[in-house]
Amino acid sequence: MLRAVGAFCRGPGTFGRLLNNYGILPNKSNLHSASFSFRSRLWPLNVPTRNSSGGGATMRIKQTGFHNGKVYDEMHFFIMLGVVPLGLLTFLTNTFIGQAELVETPEDYEPRYWEYYKHPITRFIAKNLMFSPQQVYENHLAITKRHMDAKNLAIEDRWFQESELAKQDYRGWQFIPVNPAGVLRAHKDELLHEEMGHWFSR
Repeated sequence: MLRAVGAFCRGPGTFGRLLNNYGILPNKSNLHSASFSFRSRLWPLNVPTRNSSGGGATMRIKQTGFHNGKVYDEMHFFIMLGVVPLGLLTFLTNTFIGQAELVETPEDYEPRYWEYYKHPITRFIAKNLMFSPQQVYENHLAITKRHMDAKNLAIEDRWFQESELAKQDYRGWQFIPVNPAGVLRAHKDELLHEEMGHWFSR
């Protein structure tokens, strides 16, 4: 339809130029406009246009350079701080000190626990940074003893409650349960007054 209108405008020269001058019919160069009208612009006509390029229909999302630079800086910092010194220390230790070897020891000599390791770095870590096997064993015994005491107390408390239920007894004749918060607070206030009483008037 638009091609027919353009051909009609180009065909009759004088009539076409007259219509174009009054803005009734558009030229070929004006067909890309968003709207034009016939009959003194009473009826608007919307023309769909495509203003994009002919490239691909995908939009690539690229992360900012700030995060990349930050990651690279952190990697460089930790590599230079940890990997390089540890690698250099390991190389020098293996080169100049070397691993331990078995030798003849006196009969009255008792080796230390870190001497059972072969590498010098492992010996240093076991001697200065780790617990000895004796300490680990004693800690395990202490934890086991604590659990055994708690279990025995729970067994005694259960036996006590079952005995009260069986004999229909109660603990009123033994003691009167009270809240010791007031007594403890009064004792604390008394100690505070004894220490700082000469600074304040009573």
